[in-house]
Amino acid sequence: MIGCRKEAGKETPADNDILYVDATVEATLLESKVSLDGKTPVWNAGDRIGIFTSDGQLCPAFTAGEGGASSTTFSGQKPSGSVLTTAFYPYDSGASVSGGSITLTLPHEQSGSAADAIMVAAGSQEGGFVFHNVCCLVKFSVPSSLNVRKVEILSDGLLSGSFSVNTNSFAVSAGSPSSSSDKSVVLSSSSALSGEYVLAVVPGTGKRLQMAFTRGDGKIALVNKDFGTGKPFAAGVIKNIGTVPASLEFFDAAQVGNPVTSQMSQTLTVLPESTPQITNGDFETWTIDGTNLPNNWNSFQTFEIGGSWFEQLTLKLGYDSKNRQVAKSTDKRPGTSGSYSCRIWSRSIASIATAQGNLTTGRVYASNTSAAGTGNYNYTDQDGSITINNKANPFHMNFTGRPDSLVVWVKFNQPEGTDSNHPYSKVEAILHDNVDYKSGYNASDCTGGTHHIGEASINNITKTNGAWKRFALPFKYDYSTNPSFILINIATNSYPGGGKKNDEMFIDDIEMIYNRYCRLSIPSQGWATMYVDFKVKVPAGAQVYYVTEFVNGYASLKQIPAGSVIPAGSAVIVKSSSSSVTFEPGTGTPVSISGNILKGTLSAKTCQSGKCYVLSSASTSSTPVFALYNGTSIKANTAYIEP
Repeated sequence: MIGCRKEAGKETPADNDILYVDATVEATLLESKVSLDGKTPVWNAGDRIGIFTSDGQLCPAFTAGEGGASSTTFSGQKPSGSVLTTAFYPYDSGASVSGGSITLTLPHEQSGSAADAIMVAAGSQEGGFVFHNVCCLVKFSVPSSLNVRKVEILSDGLLSGSFSVNTNSFAVSAGSPSSSSDKSVVLSSSSALSGEYVLAVVPGTGKRLQMAFTRGDGKIALVNKDFGTGKPFAAGVIKNIGTVPASLEFFDAAQVGNPVTSQMSQTLTVLPESTPQITNGDFETWTIDGTNLPNNWNSFQTFEIGGSWFEQLTLKLGYDSKNRQVAKSTDKRPGTSGSYSCRIWSRSIASIATAQGNLTTGRVYASNTSAAGTGNYNYTDQDGSITINNKANPFHMNFTGRPDSLVVWVKFNQPEGTDSNHPYSKVEAILHDNVDYKSGYNASDCTGGTHHIGEASINNITKTNGAWKRFALPFKYDYSTNPSFILINIATNSYPGGGKKNDEMFIDDIEMIYNRYCRLSIPSQGWATMYVDFKVKVPAGAQVYYVTEFVNGYASLKQIPAGSVIPAGSAVIVKSSSSSVTFEPGTGTPVSISGNILKGTLSAKTCQSGKCYVLSSASTSSTPVFALYNGTSIKANTAYIEP
């Protein structure tokens, strides 16, 4: 059916058999709690409201003919004979009524004015309608100098989208967000925002206001404001944040995306892959010769004799097995987890003067009764070993690592006084290839040359006055090839025959130190996460960040400057345009990383689905994306967020 209005040339709406008639209503704004600037809020000409009839019919929009006052007349049409009962503003609010409540939709994207706030009224055509603001309004001012292009209010609960209002009490009932956009309201502009703005949010019970300000360069500042007691998000309440500080700190930020079932595709290789240690370097195993020889080590009781018959006889008598100069000791270095150390000492032999204490991973060779003779040295016997108590002890130590330094604990005593000419003891470690390498003070056929791959040594250890002392000896490398053996020699005096009888050294916990580094593959998106348990340095050409806060929709990133040392056990995010980034060993004092909420795992970690966030393949070259992880295993050496 089509009906005609009284005014010529105008058509009335037609809806099946409904006859619409003209109607006017008086609409008044509730003045309390809705003033934004100290002035009474007013209607504007052209404002449109929606009105429901008592049987739930939505009338066509009623429009204000005049503005400038808090009360004005709205004109529209209603079904003939119907009773008007419930009104709402603005008209485009997707409203419906049922059982004494009205359901409306607050937009996610807003204009920044109070016009976006939803108002509801109960009344009649005769008595008019008094509108109540059923949203919470957040007012703030943005300085143009900040170059802010987008402002968001963030929450875990519902801030925009569908909610219901009781038409008698005007109490708000908000359900759960149906999408991520329902957790925020947004004001955006292609140019810098400047001046005062208002955003409307669905009332809730939270007491913390979270806002994100996005600058023109994409960097984001996060603002949290705690209101403490009361109902800061009640309907009709205005929360005035004031002017955003010009000193607001802006960060690079990650976004929070849709749930995923897989992490970003990346790999991390920790180098060096081989980090061998010295066999029985802690001197805890003594099964070869009871308490007189640690396993895998040798001294005079396993030495090899050469030279003339006279020298052989003299050396054999001088180094009779009863006169051993190695023993297991319970005098151990402080802080060790072990129970024993190794003690070596010097003694007097008439024909040799002072026979220094000698401990080696190779074999002692003696062919000269003069301690400093050219025929005396320690050497690696690649195939040799000796059987003691039915157990073989080798005269060599296989070793293929390239450590950065050797650490050894030493206590050096000189109870008979110090030899003023030769006061020092020594420790040396020689890395070499497949050769019977020889090392001696004055040996004419010591090996050296291209077989000498690297060495760590100290020849001037002075007495430690009864205390244990830690020595860190850096390796110096001659060649880039990997070694096959290591020859470690320890002596109570660095000069053969030097020192005095009863000079003694206690040796404990020899450890190889590897300054580890890593190589991280970077996916095509340009982002990856990393977690290692050693210090590394931020390389040039890569940006490294940690996460200080995880707010709905954003994770704030704080950059670690290039060249800085990242502390061991710090989970980070890495950005690079290269497909691979190498992190060199970190030396020096690490930077302070405060408030990092990223967690990491060294090995594949079982996790509960839907309980953490991981870096997603939805990331772009400009923005990393974290997403709720619906998988059950987190990759080794990666980082994640567990709110």
